[in-house]
Amino acid sequence: MHRPNIYDRLSQRREEQERLERERLEQEALKAIPPPRFFTNELSFVRLEALKDKTHHLLTLTDIGPSPFSLVISRSQVSPDKDLEVLSQHLLKELEKSLAHIQWIEPVSPVEVAGMEARRAELRWRQQGQPVHQLQLIFLHRDEHGCPLLIQITATSNNPKGMTAIERSAFEEMIGSLELRDAEVEKAAAV
Repeated sequence: MHRPNIYDRLSQRREEQERLERERLEQEALKAIPPPRFFTNELSFVRLEALKDKTHHLLTLTDIGPSPFSLVISRSQVSPDKDLEVLSQHLLKELEKSLAHIQWIEPVSPVEVAGMEARRAELRWRQQGQPVHQLQLIFLHRDEHGCPLLIQITATSNNPKGMTAIERSAFEEMIGSLELRDAEVEKAAAV
């Protein structure tokens, strides 16, 4: 059996010290990178990846009672293997199952929003005997952890004659002004 000589032992000790120092520096570097921030309208915080984000933003014209026009922005996590076309077809089936007397004004069609591929549809139906008119837009993005998100923006009008030109213009203006946060750019800016 070969017994290591003093030079072998010194070399092993130096390699072990170098490995430990390298690991220590890697741990410090990891601590220096801030965790990704979750943003709401007024604040941000570190969201554990295990906590599912089911955020809905509701914008209305009235404080009390049903609004004649509203915008809803929803986010939901989706599996990485889902593509936009599959998700839009799934959404269509869900709408047709849940809405009575649905009428498609504009079938799901490809559009671009904020440089991203998106799908848009326009529909109407009756809710408690009253007409409801919607424009819907969906696209895929990523959350602060890099997980895929389905973003759905829905404009709803309760006008008996359908969505007014002013309401449609408000939706189009909002979509035209949309800017997406880039988590990677924000991480780099925070460092």
